Amino acid sequence: MEELNLVNFAVLAFLIVIAPYIGRLFKIPIIVSEMVLGALAFYSGILKNSHELEILAQIGFLYLMFLAGMEVDLRGFLQLGKRFYKRAFFYFVLLYGFATVIVVVLNLPFLYIATFPVMSVGVIITLIRTYGKDNEWLNIALKIGIVGELVSIVALVIVNGVYSYGLTSLSLYKTLGILIGFIVVIAVLFRVGKIAIWWKPKLRLWFMPPSDSNSQDIRFSMMLFFVLIMVVGLLSLELVLGAFLAGMIVATFFAYKTDMIHKLNDVGFGFFVPAFFIHVGSTLDLTKVFADYSVLVHGILIILGMLAIRMLSATIVFKSYFKSVKNTMLYAFSDCMPLTFLVATASLGYSLEAIDEKTYYAFIIAAILEGILFNMAIKFIYNFKSHKIKQDKP
Repeated sequence: MEELNLVNFAVLAFLIVIAPYIGRLFKIPIIVSEMVLGALAFYSGILKNSHELEILAQIGFLYLMFLAGMEVDLRGFLQLGKRFYKRAFFYFVLLYGFATVIVVVLNLPFLYIATFPVMSVGVIITLIRTYGKDNEWLNIALKIGIVGELVSIVALVIVNGVYSYGLTSLSLYKTLGILIGFIVVIAVLFRVGKIAIWWKPKLRLWFMPPSDSNSQDIRFSMMLFFVLIMVVGLLSLELVLGAFLAGMIVATFFAYKTDMIHKLNDVGFGFFVPAFFIHVGSTLDLTKVFADYSVLVHGILIILGMLAIRMLSATIVFKSYFKSVKNTMLYAFSDCMPLTFLVATASLGYSLEAIDEKTYYAFIIAAILEGILFNMAIKFIYNFKSHKIKQDKP
């Protein structure tokens, strides 16, 4: 057993190293290349699923949520204004409304209401690195994506409660009450922390000195990460909530530690996050997928459903803001690649027996294909339209 684990970790490390090269070679997102490598490694037999790998993958996912939380600076979000939040609220109402209609009409599992509108900023950040921050459609996608991640986390908690306890169970509403109470307490603590730092600016330097040789900033960040995960675990809430909040605390109160944020990102995207996505890929049994093409068809239908509700919602809410069909389409496509949370929702649904194995595979395939096809669509629309505009100019 020990030898198997050593071989597994060695294979995993090798796959992590070659994933970026595969991504660049085939011009696909690195997340997609990691999942594909995981699936191929498991299919070929060089990577075996084990309990130790599952634990590492779970830590990797939680660490990814921690990094996602670090993208949220509450001070910046409070300055976005009422107009933005009205648009965002209307957008989410439409997303979940359209998702509910699809689920009711097609008689799909309740889980799909949380799945179709799910969001994640991971791919959006990579798009910003590619196309720059000057594109308004990407700026809005990032802001909506961050809010959407918070909404998605709450949706995961509700889904977990509904399938664990039942819609009419008092335990469900007890869990929701605990969630609301926890969020209120965190909001109060954020306010108290802001006042304390305003009153004693040097207070945060005690937790994270500007410069020290003991890596105190990393130690404190990891302490926050595991303590908040433990707290939400004891409250029977989704662990991702604790990881996300830990990241928000770091981003809000310790933004001056830019070198620390870079180090945390390097550790995450250099090992823990790839380990999670490779493990996700390894759960995809290609033998069963190749034997039943209905899984692929199901995955494509999931993609079409997710894209349809975003196109409709974006057209209604943001068309007058973007003032062009091009930017509205680019926004909708960039908002429709929630690889991380789509995989997380599928994993949760499968563990709760809300969906069967085939449906789980369909969700994983949908996540992979979205990462490939929608990146290609964005590149085509962005370059083709820009080229056409340049040619039309006198």
